[in-house]
Amino acid sequence: MVSTRKQARAAEVSERRKKAMQMRIAGVKLDAIAEALGYSSPQAASVDIQRALRQSKAAEELASEELLQLTIDRLERALQAIWPKVLNGDLKAVERAESLIWKHANLLGLDQLNRQGINDGDIASLLGTLLSSLQARHAEPVASAEVLDVAAIEAAEPAEYLAS
Repeated sequence: MVSTRKQARAAEVSERRKKAMQMRIAGVKLDAIAEALGYSSPQAASVDIQRALRQSKAAEELASEELLQLTIDRLERALQAIWPKVLNGDLKAVERAESLIWKHANLLGLDQLNRQGINDGDIASLLGTLLSSLQARHAEPVASAEVLDVAAIEAAEPAEYLAS
């Protein structure tokens, strides 16, 4: 019974806040809103409108974050599905992975940051961050991206190469 009363009161407050917000958006003055909806003062109406706006903003931010996370999860699942082909050198899969990585980076704002956190679009930072993310998510280790000087290796004597 107490729960039903609380629910009914909450529904009344919510409806009154909705009407107050609509009236304020329409340009109705606070004293007229207070009188029309039974607030004790224009200040009470203002406080209620501000609460409604904060609740609305919080709900929008939550929905936005949930949508962002859902989209990121989908991109990561798609990338995970093609990753074995990427590791095997399938060029179409590599191109698709690159596209998915760019979309992922764009959603997270990684395309705007370099390793020092400065907005200059440092691609090495972006790829390094995403590679680390992929390595952490996948059981198979990702091949090393270390660059080797093949000419120097081929020219060196085997003992020289092993010593360096």
